[in-house]
Parts: sequence; C-alpha cells; structure tokens
Amino acid sequence: MYTFGAHQKCGFFFKHLTKKVNIEVTAEVKNEMFTIKKKQKLLITATTALALVFVASLPHAYASVPSATTTEPQSSRIRMLIAKGFAVDRTSSQVVITHAGFALALEATEVNKTIMKFNVVGGTVRINETDYVMTEGNGAVIRDKRGFLLQAQGTSPDGQSVTLKLAGRYFWMWGRLYVARVLGSLQTENAKTQLLLRSVIRV
Repeated sequence: MYTFGAHQKCGFFFKHLTKKVNIEVTAEVKNEMFTIKKKQKLLITATTALALVFVASLPHAYASVPSATTTEPQSSRIRMLIAKGFAVDRTSSQVVITHAGFALALEATEVNKTIMKFNVVGGTVRINETDYVMTEGNGAVIRDKRGFLLQAQGTSPDGQSVTLKLAGRYFWMWGRLYVARVLGSLQTENAKTQLLLRSVIRV
C-alpha cells in the first residue's frame, strides 16, 4: 500500500497519473474525458438523465457489498464505489474492447476541507466476465480539483497478483449522490488493461 503525506503530494500524483493514463489509452478514450466545460448547461441536463439510467441499469452483482464488509454497521464510514464501462486491451497492434466494471468498498480515514483520504477494504473488478478480487489499497479525494485517485492490490482467478489504478473527475448530482468519469488500468504479471468507466457513489 502507499500513503499520502500532504495535499501537494496528492495533487502532483493525481496530475501525473491522469497524464500517464491519458497517454496510454486510445484517442477515443481521451476525447471522452473532462468535457463538462463545453456546452455546460446542455451537458448537465444530459448527465442528470444519464445518471438516472446508469444507476437503474447497474448489474445486481455490483449493487451488493463485498463479503469483507458485510459485518460493518450501516453507520460506518464505508461507502460503495460502483462503476461500469469498458476495458481496452492492445495485442499485436490490435485493440480489443470488452465490458468492465467494479464494486469497491471504501472507508474514509481522514477528512478536511481540501482532501479526504480513504482505504480500499475490499471489492471486485470484473473484466469480460472474469473477476479480480481486491483486498487492500488506498486513495484520496482532492476537493478543490473535484478529482480522486486510487490504487488497490488483489488477485486474479489463477492467483496472480494484480494492481488497480484509477484517476477520476467527479460531479455532484443531487442529495448524497455523486457520479464520476474514471480512467485507469488493471495490471497483472503479464498484461495491462486500460479502463474507461463511469462510476457512482452515495456519501
């Protein structure tokens, strides 16, 4: 696991990780990210409608809490970050796109006006019907940039160690609901899969 020492360090890592992921994914993925500034009013209206459809269409498997957190009381600081989207694999100059999603249990560890730190206490990443179990990790929400970053470790079905890295930009929808656009990657011992996802969390 890694730790965050200060707000400046988090901001630097967020910028670095976002830049790295943007370079590695396809041009179509790049164009998908961070378009809120263009046609803002129209996009907010469209995003609200899409969020309703998104939440309603989440697979039942991603709506359940991972077994690692089932004993926690509802009043705890654990929240579920749920996402679905696409995975992009590059092999022999070919690009293969498949469905992807995840359900991660996050527990806040430190909260102030500029940053919120959290631990990943469990969850599952699903890529093309293959489940990768996340066991630990941590991350931070950078409030003034409306962004977050996350890194988690886990295992693949065949026992390989895997690392999940995510960087995202979030938007408040209504009440306690937030949605986010997320870029990331899932790294195994032999391959690296890029991720383009839309996520939702209730805080």
